[in-house]
Amino acid sequence: MATAYVRSPISNGCISGKTQYCCGVCDGDVCNGSCGAHGTCAGGTSPVDIAYISGSLDLYLRVNYPTIRSIKTFVELRCCPGCANQYRRTIKVELYECPNAIYYIGSVMYAHVDNPQVSNNTVYNLTSSSKWLGTVPAGACGGCYTGRHSHMERSGGSTIAPCCAVGVTTSTNIYSWTFTPHAYCPASADK
Repeated sequence: MATAYVRSPISNGCISGKTQYCCGVCDGDVCNGSCGAHGTCAGGTSPVDIAYISGSLDLYLRVNYPTIRSIKTFVELRCCPGCANQYRRTIKVELYECPNAIYYIGSVMYAHVDNPQVSNNTVYNLTSSSKWLGTVPAGACGGCYTGRHSHMERSGGSTIAPCCAVGVTTSTNIYSWTFTPHAYCPASADK
């Protein structure tokens, strides 16, 4: 068996929402939050918000390469209806075991992405454990975006993010997918 991991997309943050929004360290349920249901933007499950604390505003896909060797990105406006595009924009990233988007593992979606650095419906073969997706926007829009943070959702896999109010870095695992690896990677999807 192999395990694929997606790590924190921002370098210095704090868990501010899981299945419920976090109220702080004195929560009734400190790990998963207890201050209201945390909605999803694009049909994924297990939302996780990571509040920006300081440092770079760049938003990265961070994985355990070479377990994940390629990705396919979908850039859409699926969150925060009525808000400006930087709050509405989502980037869904499909994760693949082999180059050229072969052997699907699962997917992760990032919401509230400004200055996107990937294109819609595009395959990228990874050469490292990170891929620049865009930036965390400033400002706010109603109750949907109340300050700098990254909103994440997953398809398949498991949520392994730390508890509410815990600090995260680029090495903090947020989601995981366990799968049976293939014996080899074909040269193209036609094989």
